[in-house]
Amino acid sequence: MDNGFRNASEINRRRFLSVGTRGIGGLAVGGLAIGGLTLADVLRQRACAETQSRRPKSVIMIFLSGGPSHLDMYDMKPMAPVEYRGEFQPIHTNVPGIELCELMPMQAQIADKFAILRGAQLAHQHTANMFYSGFPWEASSRVPGEARRPAVGSVISRLRPGMKDVPPYVSIDNNFEWERAYYLGAEHEPLRVGKAGDREAVDNLERHRDVPASRLTDRQNLLQDFDRVRRELELGESAIGVDRFQQRAMDIVTSSRTREAFDLDQEPKMARERYGEATLTGQLSPGVSFLLARRLIEAGVSVVTVSMRNFDTHRNNFQKMRQLLPVLDRALHALVMDLSERGLLDDVAIVMGGEFGRTPRIGDATPDGRGHWPEAGFLCLAGGGLRTGQVIGATDSRGESVIGRPINFKNVLATVYHVLGIDTATTFLDYNARPQVLLDDRDVIRGLF
Repeated sequence: MDNGFRNASEINRRRFLSVGTRGIGGLAVGGLAIGGLTLADVLRQRACAETQSRRPKSVIMIFLSGGPSHLDMYDMKPMAPVEYRGEFQPIHTNVPGIELCELMPMQAQIADKFAILRGAQLAHQHTANMFYSGFPWEASSRVPGEARRPAVGSVISRLRPGMKDVPPYVSIDNNFEWERAYYLGAEHEPLRVGKAGDREAVDNLERHRDVPASRLTDRQNLLQDFDRVRRELELGESAIGVDRFQQRAMDIVTSSRTREAFDLDQEPKMARERYGEATLTGQLSPGVSFLLARRLIEAGVSVVTVSMRNFDTHRNNFQKMRQLLPVLDRALHALVMDLSERGLLDDVAIVMGGEFGRTPRIGDATPDGRGHWPEAGFLCLAGGGLRTGQVIGATDSRGESVIGRPINFKNVLATVYHVLGIDTATTFLDYNARPQVLLDDRDVIRGLF
């Protein structure tokens, strides 16, 4: 196995796009009426030219929130004592020597299309800050609060703005605090979609106080409002006093690209069924989220992030995994194959992981639970032109310790930035005009190239 490094410079489809109560960075972002769209105020801060050449590479980042168990998914130990190996059996894949959990048979059919990173050491906290920025939340104690590190999507938005009528960065069903732009500027916050924390939202299109919530709670109504505003613009009914930043906002909100990307009813029923329509309590189903991610990427979005929750298995680890893994298996298989069949897989990197692994020895809050285990975890990568069909890194016979050099998530993000053509030595000035480097560990994972 190659572990070396090198350096390089209850919601359904009909209701999931409801409108929330909070805007970017605490800003009120208005309704769909032209005078209420203070998304334009955000865009006013982005004065750089935006050009579009050949299709650049993009990334989908899938966060398995709660700490997914490595021993019950991608790093199984069938020869370990029963109190370690658990209830599930490994199955063969289409790559000799690689085995996965029996609850993921669809991924087993396409193991040649992804790489498994074993022995990943991530932050020992229930946050996705490390996953989305490369820096753990603890980093905030070493720098002023206003200089916390921006998320990958915000960096890409700043350095690679993309098309004028498509948001460069969309976050689906994530916690608000996990993905922030900080000193890069509020204009580089993500367009937030779905339920984040306790609210359902297209967060950057917050309802204006004079627009009743009932008007915008249904996705079909939202799409109709897109059409209404676009017609008004074409007729000149709302054009008075519109500056170029308001027009930029309207370009995003009313463009056919953006509208069509969010309209999942344009997908054939067979395609939707391929991803799975099952809804997990309190979140968008992975099938809906992953399908939406593919549509957004195809429309020209550079970075799409997705969260799938409920992997916090201090209690009833095996019962929960029986519920979660088949749903994830189907949705991930559909996403990878859909991108592949559309000729997009080499241009779209997929990164999937969580906060940490789970205790190899079974028994925590319940006898069948697993606790936190930051000493070893896993990550999965696919697409992006990376070398797949392999395992990089290893853990010992019980999955407790890393063999060789651990995989740091900064190295994973260095790899992602390399795929996207971003120089990881880039620095930005924080609020105190001090240079902050993009990554302080810029080694990519050599085995992926």
